[in-house]
Amino acid sequence: MSTRILNILALIPAFGQFGSASVLPSHTPGLLVGPSIVQINPALQNVFPAENFNRNITTSWWDTDVVDGPPSSSASKFLASLKQANFIALDDRFYELLGVKDYTSRKDIEVIFDFPEGPSFAKRLVHDGTVYSPECNCIFYAELHPPKQGYSADAMPWVWRTNLNHTRPVTEKVYPSPPLTMANGAYYHNGSVYWAQEGSWTVPGGIVRMDPLDLKTEVVLNNFFGHRFNSPNDIVIKRDGVAFFTDGYYGYDNFNDTLEPELANGVWRWDMHTGSLRMVLGAGGGPFTNPNGVALNLDEDELFITNRGNASDNPAGGRTIYQYHISSTDTVLSDDRVFTYVDAGFPDGIKTDSEGRVYGAVTGGVHVFDADGTFLGIIKVVTGDVAVNMQWVEDTLYIVGREHLYSVQLNTTGSQLY
Repeated sequence: MSTRILNILALIPAFGQFGSASVLPSHTPGLLVGPSIVQINPALQNVFPAENFNRNITTSWWDTDVVDGPPSSSASKFLASLKQANFIALDDRFYELLGVKDYTSRKDIEVIFDFPEGPSFAKRLVHDGTVYSPECNCIFYAELHPPKQGYSADAMPWVWRTNLNHTRPVTEKVYPSPPLTMANGAYYHNGSVYWAQEGSWTVPGGIVRMDPLDLKTEVVLNNFFGHRFNSPNDIVIKRDGVAFFTDGYYGYDNFNDTLEPELANGVWRWDMHTGSLRMVLGAGGGPFTNPNGVALNLDEDELFITNRGNASDNPAGGRTIYQYHISSTDTVLSDDRVFTYVDAGFPDGIKTDSEGRVYGAVTGGVHVFDADGTFLGIIKVVTGDVAVNMQWVEDTLYIVGREHLYSVQLNTTGSQLY
């Protein structure tokens, strides 16, 4: 698969990554349009340039419906500019991250792999569990197929691996042994990859350790005093060997591939040295209807957790990133706050960088927030694709979507130390 520069929408030759590097004039106050970056100033963020508009929660900002405006209206031109951009800057600090001067600069994001179509029973593809291993200098991704009505998902015997040892990244299927069962989130720790696997009707979900070189796997956690987990979704592991993982109803509700839940949804703390296991958030109360992504900051004293709600298309459902402080004993999560509430779908995979920023994979791209929760900007993916998760390798962020794999070089590094 040859690498290509991402073309968000090549309908206007003078704009976008396949167009020229000229800067288009902006006729909408507060809108600055460059060759690949659009800057939206606060006034335009606050007052939409149309009298009558609406938007479905599962769609992106640039897919807002203008109900009574002509195609040539300011609102339509505004949305077209957003749709054609590769990056949307909402704060000047976003340019420091991109490593460019301002919106007049050119910045590229690359599509480095196209995932093949899923089986006929699948509604869509999902790729998750992005995890880097320095032993092989490669990134692993899980693949899942949310099924159509009346079907259940099948466990795929493979995961995807991107080998970074070549001139261009090489992505291919590889086969862990024994196979994983609906693998989802993953994390690297002390020479091994740890997968959160959803499980199936016959295989309980849990945490599976994989050798990144020979791909041998071993189940290291699969129950809470005889109770199956619901659908372990994502995991992080501190340098001291204490892991936090999320457990939701995704296998039962979305994939129709697990037994009826036996436990409340929540966030678990697992001490890998002592085996101690306890639920630290959720337990039948609190905000975590369906916890999903989880991330640590550089100092490993802040934990970020996403919550989806019962359905991604329910406007009243959760689409929130929460922030918690981790106590010095790793046993208490406190000082909780809503870090951010996203506007597009829900935040699935999340990552942090070495300077405290938080990255959330959502419909249409990756939303980037400063450490204080300020929304800095959007790294966009191909129109119609959904960003699911991402992985840092030095100063490059690899973004995995439902349909494509992307890479973008940024002016920072990830927070995880190897």
